[in-house]
Amino acid sequence: MGEERIGLAQLKNLAMGFDRAEMRDVHIVKDGGDYLSKSHMGVWNVEKGELACLAPKSYMVIQHRHAVECLVEALSSLNITAQAELKQSKHCIQVDFDFPESKLELTKVGESFTTGIRVVSDYGQVAGLVIAARVTRLACSNGMIVNDIVKPRRIKYTEELKVTVEGLIDKIIKDIIAGDEKLASMVSISMKDSVEWQALRLLAKALFRKKKHVQEILTRVKSNEEGRVSRWDFYNAVTNYVSSSGGRLKPQVDAWLQNKAQKILATPIAQLTEELVKVEEKKTA
Repeated sequence: MGEERIGLAQLKNLAMGFDRAEMRDVHIVKDGGDYLSKSHMGVWNVEKGELACLAPKSYMVIQHRHAVECLVEALSSLNITAQAELKQSKHCIQVDFDFPESKLELTKVGESFTTGIRVVSDYGQVAGLVIAARVTRLACSNGMIVNDIVKPRRIKYTEELKVTVEGLIDKIIKDIIAGDEKLASMVSISMKDSVEWQALRLLAKALFRKKKHVQEILTRVKSNEEGRVSRWDFYNAVTNYVSSSGGRLKPQVDAWLQNKAQKILATPIAQLTEELVKVEEKKTA
């Protein structure tokens, strides 16, 4: 199973203990001189006592706590029942919100999902607060990021953060539902696209490289009576690995695996194989 899901009130309480960050001057020391940077400042993680990243002087950091509080308030204002899964790593927090009462039925392929969002706040990045659309497949509780259906949005610091977040959450839910035909089409096509087991094993090794990831994914893949595996089953093996790993995967690794999964869902196996062959040829050239 994945990491334990918590309610909004519990998440808000946890947010009070999140790391804080502040902007500090950056000095360049060279040849005995000390020069104050005119264009950049440092995002300083106060609790960890270390530099998270460099940012333009115009940048204003969004505190993890402030971001989560605004999200909780926005969901409450929209009267959305939500459950959350929290991951923390280094300077980053990642929260997956699932909206169990917001169901998405893909009748063409016989699949049901609940909608949700993923929120990433990272002091180590200057992208601001990132909110992405996600759905959870009810058949197996696999959480799936759907950037190919609804593009992720980045929010810079603003005093109207709660209002901005509320409008964005509402729009993302509507966009997921409006994009159900596209999602159903992608699922349907991936179900019909298959490859022999041995070829899939080589493809998994090339895509994920790290032995641990490859083994975890392949143990979740089942071939049919003809010894073939559909792209949909391959995709689900990856999302199941991510969903069932809970807090064992860092947010950055989780995001990397989800990006790979999205590529699998959206790309024919023949094209995936061709792209990897070209990459290998460039390495040996």
